[in-house]
Amino acid sequence: MIYIEGVEVSWLGHDGFKLTDGELTVAIDPFRIVSASNQKADVLFITHEHFDHCSPKDIAQVISPETVIVAPPIAEDCLSVFPNEKVFVAPFEEGEVVGVKFRTVPAYNVNKFRAPGVVFHPKEDGRVGYVFELGGVTFYHAGDTDVIPEMAEVVTDVAMLPVSGVYVMTAEEAAEALKIIKGVQVAIPMHWGTIVGSIDDALRFKELAEALGVKVVVPEREPW
Repeated sequence: MIYIEGVEVSWLGHDGFKLTDGELTVAIDPFRIVSASNQKADVLFITHEHFDHCSPKDIAQVISPETVIVAPPIAEDCLSVFPNEKVFVAPFEEGEVVGVKFRTVPAYNVNKFRAPGVVFHPKEDGRVGYVFELGGVTFYHAGDTDVIPEMAEVVTDVAMLPVSGVYVMTAEEAAEALKIIKGVQVAIPMHWGTIVGSIDDALRFKELAEALGVKVVVPEREPW
């Protein structure tokens, strides 16, 4: 468990997180969660439609009928099995659901290719990361992305950044992202330990980021 100014942050593995301030609980991209408690999310943020970010099996374990789901339209089909209230968002939007203020940040590749000239996450598909506030702390979950110019507009206390490479930033690129994201006090490496990436990527990011003066917490995987 990571405690940041009264907010409990649990890394569920891969890009999945649970955050709670004791009143509200936020879930992000749950995937292959170890187990589920009776606690349910008030808000579920989904960054995009890929199976390791929008997993109906895992989503069903962390939401109740009252949970509000926030996602880009590209994830609409994945979420269609849930009758919950849904808020579909594009990059650069702001909103508030269940008392949680958020804004969206584009998430896309510039140099990770599935085929010559074809990136894994094209900008035009509208995938997102989220900056949101919980318990007076701002968090940035970057989603699946490379270092992009739009990160210069992000101001956050905590940055959750992918570090595995292949589909997303490498550890070195994630450290470069910290040079343009503003206000980061704590960074948490994600997108490792499942599918692609290892603890070595997380530790390399920690080394590089702490050389920049940013505290890094390498999380241990926890159950929901």
